[in-house]
Amino acid sequence: MKKKLYFIFPLIILIIALISAGVYLYIKKTDDNWQSKLSKKIESYQEVIEDSSSSFESVETANDWLISWAKSKDVSYTKYGKNVLVMARKSSEDYKSEPTTILFCNYDTNNPSGSVNNIALAMAILKSNIDFGELKVIFVGDKDRDFRGIHSIPSEEIGDNSSIFVLASGNKQMYSLMTGGEKAYDISKEISYEDRKKDVAIKISITGAPGGVPDTKISNYPNGVVTIANFLAKMQSDAINFELASFTGGNSSSLYPSSAEAIIVVNKDDVDRITAKLDSLKENFVEKYSDDFEETVLNYEEVSQLPEKVIEKSDSSKLLSLIYTMIDGIYYKDEEGEVVSISSINMVNTGSEKMEIKMNISGLSSAKLGEMEQNISTLAGLSEFSIKNTKTIPIWSKSNVSDFAKDIKEYYKRYTSDELEFVNSVPSQPTSVLSSSFKIPNIIGITSTDNSVTDDGCVIMTYLMGDKKIL
Repeated sequence: MKKKLYFIFPLIILIIALISAGVYLYIKKTDDNWQSKLSKKIESYQEVIEDSSSSFESVETANDWLISWAKSKDVSYTKYGKNVLVMARKSSEDYKSEPTTILFCNYDTNNPSGSVNNIALAMAILKSNIDFGELKVIFVGDKDRDFRGIHSIPSEEIGDNSSIFVLASGNKQMYSLMTGGEKAYDISKEISYEDRKKDVAIKISITGAPGGVPDTKISNYPNGVVTIANFLAKMQSDAINFELASFTGGNSSSLYPSSAEAIIVVNKDDVDRITAKLDSLKENFVEKYSDDFEETVLNYEEVSQLPEKVIEKSDSSKLLSLIYTMIDGIYYKDEEGEVVSISSINMVNTGSEKMEIKMNISGLSSAKLGEMEQNISTLAGLSEFSIKNTKTIPIWSKSNVSDFAKDIKEYYKRYTSDELEFVNSVPSQPTSVLSSSFKIPNIIGITSTDNSVTDDGCVIMTYLMGDKKIL
């Protein structure tokens, strides 16, 4: 009898071990399956949204596209005014007691490609077949990152106990409990013209830059406005004579310029000397940017049609000198080398009545923002330009790490096995306007890159499933 027991006990243990292993493998396969499915959904929606990017060039057409998608996927939605669209998914039975989770997606009609990742992420989670609590996705359309559409969201859609993930796209993955303040400026001066005196027109252009929101990698961005202005300002200082016929670039005070173009007129005797300098500029530009910005191109060419009028020399000199002296890049780093504030020149235009510069500053320090504003105002005044503040977004921060933030750290580690470090976002985010407009105890900003958007989606899903799902 004892021999039989000695034989049976190991057999029972072996059977239990095999069953446990089978259950584990089944659970792991199931979990891997939802992650894989979410990744494929995000990728699929990215392609769909990119193919439809022209629909996001106005709030009206964006709403039409989003509503069409919601109808095709049997997703309930409510439209508020012109700018706000709320999609909702009811809670699964086991999650009825859980608070509502909100994914906030702001898109900018001046920068349709900048919202592809966060919209795709939100759609993929909304249509996931995994059980979790009530979920809302709030889409808000704006222009020039002014976040004004937030004021059209009814308070009942936010609620008192909701947890909000503010989704954004960028060049650096960040989970943020502090986001920068921002100010935008319109700097202008009446323009005077005179008859052209020189005889060869040359167009200098930079095209194909990706655009997007100025961030802490600003010093590595190929800013066509600044590159061309600095080149022409250097020619001025070297006493190389030219006439400036026009200078345009960018379309927003708050977004990097994706292109810029200047037309200058020179004496035919100076063409060889100037084109040699342009060749050198082009060579340096390619060396600096070609690896990371393959589609960004600097070109120049002679223009057959000569302009009748050019900008008066005193005005063109003031315009180029002002751009040259203003900071475009990192303004201040702290003692640990972390970027605190940045300044970005994003647009120039020499229209028929005035020449105009648009720029913005962002930062995590009110003092540094004040310093930058004073410097810009002083430089503009010295060049006889007027300055107008067109947008102000305050700094936002959570003074204490909330239980919600601690939960995010836990679920981030549960999914990635890594510790989450919160990173302050120097660029402004909708968190500031949301927090000032509504009573929101639980809010966090997530900036996703092309490489991190799937992981960020999985972290949010892990949070949504909570402890009711074995991971």
